Amino acid sequence: MRFAILLYSVLTCILVSAVKFQPLSEKPGLVDNGTFGPTLEVVHLFQKEPPIGITISKSGRAFVTFNRGDLAENPITLGEIVSPTEEVAFPSAEFNTPPEGLVNTSSGRPLGSSDSKHFINVQAVVIDSRERLWVLDTGRPVVDGDNLLAALGGPKLMGFDLESNSTIPFTIITFPEDVLPPTGYLNDVRFDLTSSLTSSGKGVAYIADSGGFGIIVVDLGTGKSWRHLDKLHSVSPRSRFLPTLFGIPTYSSTPMSPALHYENAGGGGGIDGFAIGADGKHLYFTPLASRDLYRIETAPLLVNPAEDKLAFIRAANSIQYLGEFGGQADGLETDSAGKIYLSSPEHNSINTFDPSTGLVSPFVRSPIIAWPDTLSVADDSFIYATLNQLWLSPGFQNGTDKRVKPFALVRAKIDGQKVKLG
Repeated sequence: MRFAILLYSVLTCILVSAVKFQPLSEKPGLVDNGTFGPTLEVVHLFQKEPPIGITISKSGRAFVTFNRGDLAENPITLGEIVSPTEEVAFPSAEFNTPPEGLVNTSSGRPLGSSDSKHFINVQAVVIDSRERLWVLDTGRPVVDGDNLLAALGGPKLMGFDLESNSTIPFTIITFPEDVLPPTGYLNDVRFDLTSSLTSSGKGVAYIADSGGFGIIVVDLGTGKSWRHLDKLHSVSPRSRFLPTLFGIPTYSSTPMSPALHYENAGGGGGIDGFAIGADGKHLYFTPLASRDLYRIETAPLLVNPAEDKLAFIRAANSIQYLGEFGGQADGLETDSAGKIYLSSPEHNSINTFDPSTGLVSPFVRSPIIAWPDTLSVADDSFIYATLNQLWLSPGFQNGTDKRVKPFALVRAKIDGQKVKLG
């Protein structure tokens, strides 16, 4: 009887204290407005293809790259911006058009073209401290939503002299298969023209291979190249990595098979974000399929493992894990003040990392920043970013292209200057 009375009392209290909720006109004290930092300027709109790489010359010339797999659909893989909504082929339409096409079938299976004298699928462009335009061609066109494997000769690094306005490259550097395997994807490149540690003394290029998972070093004087950090954990994608874009968990294939989030996109999801410190002593990098930031000393990278059996070990031992930085990053960049800029697609933002404190800080955030890809600091003290909505492309959306044109180039003012090593 006592139990029944107690139960009745409890039920009565519950019924008496029940609240009928109604929507309120007032809002809570804190509401995310999606913005932070300096003014973000939209300076160019891409009406056709989504942009990848961007670089700005001292005189204000702007060069941009486009991923492609069909010449008819996208005849330009390297262009120069000539108006607020227009790009033209650089250095010419002919240079952007391999005579034999983008695909090589001589081996019995389709590969990327082996043409070393024309652009196949350009990923990155960087202007060095001597106003030379460097073009990084993956040699791997996109067919049926995936990048074909590379054929020897197709992947290359080309240099153009902007001061003489020459349309003929002053150098073409290709890579042997022991340096760049067929699965390799030349993703980004940084230069140090002050380095005298190579045999030629004419500087070096450091290249991120996001498909083969490693760093490639090039002696710019001899064209000789070698490979470091091959398939180490720090340069490889994280298994079952799952980012959230615009609030939606996003897989590269389907929710039923998320083994590797980036197994079919971005060259495999390995080392991608890539920047050189203002003093040239460190490279900062992150795999695309991760939220981990690393740096490595450049000095041990300059020793060719083929000439020194301990070179690989010394390089591997100089890797420093800098911690997680709150979200994956596609593009990295450095300024003269030593800041490392990190694109943050998961947060529609660009953040900074301070090597002196080890802290990540917000720089600029905006709903406009729909997948910031390449970051580039120019001589005008702006940092530029290409916005290409990568996560809405067919490789992430079960074969459906959900990107919304136009795509954009944006910029924000910074305190530092462009890093010039040489």
